[in-house]
Amino acid sequence: MASIGGLSSNASTNSASSLRGYGGLASGLDRDSLIESMTYATTSKIQKQQQAKQKITWTQEAMRGITDKLYNFSQSFISYTSPKSLLSTKLFSSNQITALGENSKYIGVSGSSSLAKSMSIAGVKQMASDAKCNFTGAASDQKLASGGIDQDLSTLNDYSTVAGTSFTVKYGSKYYSVSLPENNEDYKYDTLSDVAASINKAMGEISVGDGKTLADAMAVSEDGSRLTFTNKDTAGNALELTGSSDNLLGNLGFQFGQDNKGIEITSSGVRGSSNAKLTEQKSVADQIGGKQICFTYNGKTEWIQLASAADLKDPSKGNNDLDYLVSDLQEKLDKAFGAGRINVKADPTATPGQSSLSFKTTVPTNNNSIVEDKSSVLSLAAGERGLLGQYGALTGLSAGDSNRLNLESSWTKSGLKHMEGMTDAQIAALPDEDTLKINGTEIKIKKGMSLTDIMDAINASDAGVKASYLAEGDRFVLTSTENGASGKIEIDSDQGIDQLLFGVKGTDYEVQEGKDAIIAVKYAGSDTPVEVTRGSNSFNLNGLTVTVKGEFGYNSGVLDPAAEAITFDVTMNTEPAVTAVKEMIDAFNEIVKLVNDEVSTKPNRKYDPLTAEQEDEMSESQINAWNEKAKAGMLFNDSDIRGLADALRTIISGDASNMQKMGLSVSTDYSDNGKLVFDEEAFKKALETDPDGVINAFTRPSEKDANGNVTDAGGVMVRLQTIMEKYASTTGATKGILIERAGSKYAPTSILTNSMQKQLDAIDKEIDRLTDKLSVEQDRYISQFTNLERLISQMNSQSSWLASAFGGV
Repeated sequence: MASIGGLSSNASTNSASSLRGYGGLASGLDRDSLIESMTYATTSKIQKQQQAKQKITWTQEAMRGITDKLYNFSQSFISYTSPKSLLSTKLFSSNQITALGENSKYIGVSGSSSLAKSMSIAGVKQMASDAKCNFTGAASDQKLASGGIDQDLSTLNDYSTVAGTSFTVKYGSKYYSVSLPENNEDYKYDTLSDVAASINKAMGEISVGDGKTLADAMAVSEDGSRLTFTNKDTAGNALELTGSSDNLLGNLGFQFGQDNKGIEITSSGVRGSSNAKLTEQKSVADQIGGKQICFTYNGKTEWIQLASAADLKDPSKGNNDLDYLVSDLQEKLDKAFGAGRINVKADPTATPGQSSLSFKTTVPTNNNSIVEDKSSVLSLAAGERGLLGQYGALTGLSAGDSNRLNLESSWTKSGLKHMEGMTDAQIAALPDEDTLKINGTEIKIKKGMSLTDIMDAINASDAGVKASYLAEGDRFVLTSTENGASGKIEIDSDQGIDQLLFGVKGTDYEVQEGKDAIIAVKYAGSDTPVEVTRGSNSFNLNGLTVTVKGEFGYNSGVLDPAAEAITFDVTMNTEPAVTAVKEMIDAFNEIVKLVNDEVSTKPNRKYDPLTAEQEDEMSESQINAWNEKAKAGMLFNDSDIRGLADALRTIISGDASNMQKMGLSVSTDYSDNGKLVFDEEAFKKALETDPDGVINAFTRPSEKDANGNVTDAGGVMVRLQTIMEKYASTTGATKGILIERAGSKYAPTSILTNSMQKQLDAIDKEIDRLTDKLSVEQDRYISQFTNLERLISQMNSQSSWLASAFGGV
């Protein structure tokens, strides 16, 4: 094998073979080998960092392999939109009920009823509809644009050294990462007081167990120029600051010693050794150059890398002109989403020398004309640090902004159509709180609330109205929660917030009153139809669920005896459920095998990641064989993977006897680690004889007591759903445990923010530091050897002169 001195590709330029100049011409010394030996300590450290990076990358890949399986399982068998969803009762219907007759198109039917063949639908007099608001126009201004950006990208601006960074705290024996978001208006970093408050807030959101947060263990205060971290833990645990991203702690005045040991936080407090630096001057080109921004267009998500700072500054390319950034971005958007789909341009603002980046969805044309496409949705999903948010270089743009409403930002900045044209001063003059009144129920709306907050408040109130937003149609949806004629919607407010949100009744929306559904049912043994009224279009008729889709059989409100009635036929069909359960168990067993293989495979300590020098001495097949062995065991005994394995192993243990009757049991082979066994015939029999029991066993919701303790974990698919959400949820502010650690392509924002990526970023910075150190060491030794060669050459010249001068003596 190659010696330990080899370096990987990104540092190989610092090896002896690349040292500048020539040595040993006078002295005969092997200068390059000597320098390589003298810098061995630093090159060895670089190699160890590169090997550590490779191990984390392999661990990340292994964990993503598991989360990909979990995500695909959820999408196939848990998501309600999947035709194979086993959380839906549709697949478990033991009877295939078919509506017969020319009018059967007006109803849908499901369920199982022994009376299905003995009744008919003679007519549908009226369909039900809930009271709702019908909006006439878009809810948003349909704009996606930045604030003013300097046209001259060499312009220097204040760049926050705090926003979007993080630091690591060791509490007891565990490490916690404290992130300071740049896309959250609740966090401010303009003053040192803001920074202290934001750090305390962030620590208050990190659980350390026993109902405590990190803020219960430590606090941050400021005295106008410096911060102080104080240990206030009552349990006596030690606290240390162990590191940070982007030199956050250094900028806040905390310096690590040469031994890189953590900074101990004591009960008396540790104060910064220097004044905090909250901003630094950077050109716009340096702030945005080479960074990535994530766009989502009609559901397709792509990361786009902006032009590099070098290209933006290059006189032959960007020449520090914003227009170059625009043309480069346009080319990359065309490649990612299709030419002519998204148009980006720089529009001059009222401020001289500044322009706004605007993004517009368009329809491709043959003549390259710009035709706006108002049906497509374009949004900014995420961006690297320093691009988005209140401290970002792309001013006015935040993660979540789109050509639709931004549901997560303050409602005053969400892009509401009815606020279009309002100046900053007018927005600032709005009341800090207003009272929205819906059906007489008062809902307090504060200025900083998001549209999601507002809709949640409406939905949680007693107003009897459900509020939502459809991005594709750019419409609010306000519907009564009272079915049919029982519902109503009346909207008002104290100071006009109702009109800013929804517009003016009669101009921007109309309220449609609710109606009940009325059908005529005829039972065997009677010629007289019975009119049945319900608040919804769904009728339960002795176990048969009839859903009304249209009206028939009535003339001017009177039942027409000549109209053909709808009758029903009943047949058994268990195949869809059998097929879905069989596929689900196969997929489940694959996950069980993968998880247990990963957590039980021990790493081979003889196989570390190869260095570049080692790879040079091996064939491709040898490298691949080595890496396969080196990759193995990356997740060995990982606590989270072990927890997942245990949860999967006991998935039906609480209901084993009942599930066995339905054809599901746990393998008796211990080496199977909890794989499920499927008895197809037993399942079919259970489905035919007790369909409700099967539905209950699979889809029963979980239950809790008054104290919030789980009394019933629910059916098997509900339990699986709980596990999938715990470990691989791709939605919400906090993702699943494994996705928080390793990230996932199914959760774009997690790619840059997961804990392993933060570790990789930290290692990259350490490699850069060590590489710079190596370069300094090499230059120093080269200079010393050059001086040595010069002295020896001079001595040789003097020796030759002396020999010549006294040669004849």
